[in-house]
Amino acid sequence: MTGISKPKNKFLMLLKNDFLASARVISLFYIALIILLAFFGVCVTLGGNDSVSAEFAEKLMTGRNVSIALSILVSFLLIFVTFFFVVYDFFKSLFSPQGYLSFTLPVSSNQLLGSKVIVYGGWMILSYLVFMFTCVYLMNYTADTVIGMDKISLFESLLGMLGNFPSTTQIIAYSVYLVLMFFAIFLSFVSIIYFAITVSHIRLLQKHSVFASIIIFFVTALVFLWISFKMTEVINFVMVFDDDKTLSFGILGANEYLTGNSLGMEVTPGFAFLILDVVLFFITSYIMHKKVNLK
Repeated sequence: MTGISKPKNKFLMLLKNDFLASARVISLFYIALIILLAFFGVCVTLGGNDSVSAEFAEKLMTGRNVSIALSILVSFLLIFVTFFFVVYDFFKSLFSPQGYLSFTLPVSSNQLLGSKVIVYGGWMILSYLVFMFTCVYLMNYTADTVIGMDKISLFESLLGMLGNFPSTTQIIAYSVYLVLMFFAIFLSFVSIIYFAITVSHIRLLQKHSVFASIIIFFVTALVFLWISFKMTEVINFVMVFDDDKTLSFGILGANEYLTGNSLGMEVTPGFAFLILDVVLFFITSYIMHKKVNLK
């Protein structure tokens, strides 16, 4: 029917607002990094042209070196800026005077918390991936001058550090495994931060909320590691590439270890982190809803 609009999904609106609020500042670092990498690419391209003068080639070399240093600096700062927003926005929007407005919104505490975890967890993961990409991109063009070997030799050396990979399939599988573990760890990192900030704002700890949040963060992180270690002791589920290059799944006993040329990937720690993330999410949400005392 015309003239009647469907109600917008409240959770999607929360995601949109959190993303736009964070992107106003964080996106500036991404834009700066793109400009620097583009300038680096121009310097490398023009510097490889034999028709340019020696004086101009020297200026291009200077520009290339400056852009390398600034690109690494900006991509590194991006991680800390993102971390700052993970903490600052969560505190400001929920536990400062602005929190009165946030908690009067027609959404649940699960939705408030879930939006923060998705948006800022995504920013954290992206910032580290961008930093890694920046380093690899720059190394691809500077391996010969900075490290003293061509990029093919460098790639072979890096593969050698990873161990004996008989097939491309193993490299891909191991890369996917590392990405998933990376995701689980950083999701846990954000979840623990939000849990620590939330608990530090209950009435008993509110007067020393900053100190309490730091202590709670480290204690919770240690508990996470201890539980994941114990779960691995109980059931150590692994994916293994056997000597014949086939992928198999199994459970290692308490005194069993991988032998030969088998490449094993422990899956239990990743599952442990994800399970603990879910548990911590609902605990944090409950405390937000029932126990938090706003200043």
